[in-house]
Amino acid sequence: MSLGVDEIEGILSAHERMPTGASFQDGAVFGNWRVTAFIGKGGSGEVYRVVHVSLGTSAALKVLVRDEPRARERFEREAKLLSELKSASFPQFFEYGEANGSFYLVMELLEPGDLPSGDREVAHFMRQVCDAVAELHARGIVHRDIKPSNILWRTGITGVPPVAVPVLADLGLAKEIGTSNHQTTKLPNRQTSLGVGTPGYGAPEQMERGEASVASDIHALGVLADRCFDGNPPRAWRRIIERATSSIPDRRYQSVDAFRRAIRWRNFLRTAGFGAFAALLLGAIAASVAAWLAMGGGEWIKWRMLCARGEIVSAEEKSEPYESPVYGKCRRIFHVTNVVEGTIIDLRKRTLSFKDPIELAPGEYRIIGPGRLDVALSGPSNAVVRLKNCVLNNMTTVRHPKNRISYVMEGGAYLNFANLDETSQMRKSVSLSEACQGGNDYAVEFRGPLTFKELNRNRQEERDRTLREEIDRVNRDGLKAFPRVF
Repeated sequence: MSLGVDEIEGILSAHERMPTGASFQDGAVFGNWRVTAFIGKGGSGEVYRVVHVSLGTSAALKVLVRDEPRARERFEREAKLLSELKSASFPQFFEYGEANGSFYLVMELLEPGDLPSGDREVAHFMRQVCDAVAELHARGIVHRDIKPSNILWRTGITGVPPVAVPVLADLGLAKEIGTSNHQTTKLPNRQTSLGVGTPGYGAPEQMERGEASVASDIHALGVLADRCFDGNPPRAWRRIIERATSSIPDRRYQSVDAFRRAIRWRNFLRTAGFGAFAALLLGAIAASVAAWLAMGGGEWIKWRMLCARGEIVSAEEKSEPYESPVYGKCRRIFHVTNVVEGTIIDLRKRTLSFKDPIELAPGEYRIIGPGRLDVALSGPSNAVVRLKNCVLNNMTTVRHPKNRISYVMEGGAYLNFANLDETSQMRKSVSLSEACQGGNDYAVEFRGPLTFKELNRNRQEERDRTLREEIDRVNRDGLKAFPRVF
């Protein structure tokens, strides 16, 4: 469990403080800031928690305790650099001065934290650190001491839980690497300077020969990424870290941007391989679908899109025996109306043709016109097909009762078995509704014409031909043939 600075301060205020070896006690004032707690010390400085004497704002105070020319020069350079850096990648600068016989620097109070460990988390973390290092390099400055203890965290208020942002701190060893005293954005590969840094993070040329460069900072970034994975990075990270931490500077990434791009595209080969596999899989699926459609799958899809579930009014014809006072024992026929769930096929004034046979499942089907449907309907199980205001040309070659479909004519319908001859069994499979019996708004044909209009025209032509033949017979045989006309 980790404690925040405020929690630590509360514990210290409630108990007797233990000696810390700090150079300044609580209550010491530096400019507008009063010391409240000792945080830690480094090679030449000590860090305290302070509050503003008037505003009560918390901050971090860094005091130079080793008053040597080189240490003072680095301390002043850090203060100047912080005052110029306005980026959120670095601690915010508040004040610089001299008090209590020491130089001091007041900056934003940040908290230490653990390194991330997951692939995405490490990538996001490293890109943020790279942004800070790239900003220094753009100013012609190398950090020279990139390590986990110099990565502090700023806790924001934009998320739930709050979002922590890494901040690159401790710029005491930062140094210009230009060939002159002027700031430059064009960085040479190496520049001789003091051999400083942290063993294990500093590049070999930096630790052994005192050469600091862009390449040495990239080496430290590679080690930092390796520490995130406890020295056992995933395969995609391994090649990046190996190149960044090469013992030969020229073999490392030539810039922080190149290192950052490598992190961004670390999974490119794996993603490309997955994409190629996905493309092959989709191609195989597409080929299978095309083959299925070529074999009749398209017909099945078209039929399924045509069918819809809905309520169907079903009039069932029944009979029961009864005793008539006139005729004695006989049977009475009546109709029972039910509402059942079935399949509705709405033709919507269209003519639809299916090349492949459709096998109907048991249940109720209702074909509604106007329109025409040419299809081979069959069904080994019982199914009832109701026709209303439409034409059904059943192209089946399967006879009843093997083709166990029953048909009900609900008016304005034409049922044509285009490939079958009339048989008593086929005729028995067609029943007429009570409203249609004796009317002319339905028709059942075997090998008849495909349209209702053509059927009516043929019937009219047949009636006209029969009438002409009778008239000719009457004219030929005289009045003795007249009774046969009527």
